[in-house]
Amino acid sequence: MSAPLAVLVTVRDEEEQLPAALASVAGWAGEVIVVVDPRSTDRTREVAREAGARVLEHAFESSAAQCNWGLDRCESRWVLVLDADERVTVRLKDEIGRALAAPSCTAYAVRRINFAFGRRVRFGDWGGDVIVRLLDRTQARFVKRAVHGAVSAPSVGRLSGTLEHHTLRSLSQYLPKLDEYALRGAADLIAEGRQAGPLKVLAHAEWRFVRSFVLRLGFLDGGTGFMVAVLIAYGTFLKWAAVWEATTRRRRHA
Repeated sequence: MSAPLAVLVTVRDEEEQLPAALASVAGWAGEVIVVVDPRSTDRTREVAREAGARVLEHAFESSAAQCNWGLDRCESRWVLVLDADERVTVRLKDEIGRALAAPSCTAYAVRRINFAFGRRVRFGDWGGDVIVRLLDRTQARFVKRAVHGAVSAPSVGRLSGTLEHHTLRSLSQYLPKLDEYALRGAADLIAEGRQAGPLKVLAHAEWRFVRSFVLRLGFLDGGTGFMVAVLIAYGTFLKWAAVWEATTRRRRHA
C-alpha cells in the first residue's frame, strides 16, 4: 500500500460476520477500527480485539453519524468503510493500492455484489450496487440520514474491484434488520414532511416488486430473485405504512 489506509467498521451484535470481514483486510490495512454500538450484547468487542482491531464505543444515532464519528478517530487520511457482512476481494485490494499510489479524486465508489441465501444475486434491485466506500476523511463526509448516508465529496472516482455483501443469510437473520431499516427510512421521509395514504403505501410496495422482479429481470434469479423482490416490497410497505401512521396521527391532532 503506497499510502496509509484505515479500515473502519461500524457494528452492533456482529460476532458471527465480523471475523470474515476483518480477515478480508488482515495484514493489508495499516489501521483497523471497529466502532461498536453500546447496545451490542454478544462477543463483538472480543472478536474485534482478537483480530487486532482498535475497538471504540459510540451510541448509535444513524449510520452516517456513526461513520463520521469513526472517521474523526482514524489516524490515516484514507479510510475504507466496511460493513460486518462485507468482504474485500483480492481485485479490490489491488485496485485500492493503485488508486492510493496517486489519488486523482477525494473519494471512490465500488461495485457491491449481493448474496441472498448463499447465492449471488445477479438481477433485480440487488443485481449490483455502486457505493462510495473509499474516501479522504479530510475532504469527504457521510450525509446524515436515518438509514445509509450518501457521501459528500469534491470529486468521486470509480474502482473496478468489488465488495461481496452477504446481507441476506436467512429469514430469521434478515427480518429484524428489514424491520429496523424500514422504520429508519420512514423517519427520513417523515422528517422531509412526506405524507401517505393507504393507496400510496400499496402503490410504492407494488412498484418495488414489479421493478425488481420484472423490469430488472429478477425472475432470472429464480426462487431467490422472487424472495428478494418480495422482501424488498415488504420493506417498502413497512416504511410507507409508518409514514401513513405518522400522517394519520398528525391529522388527528391538527
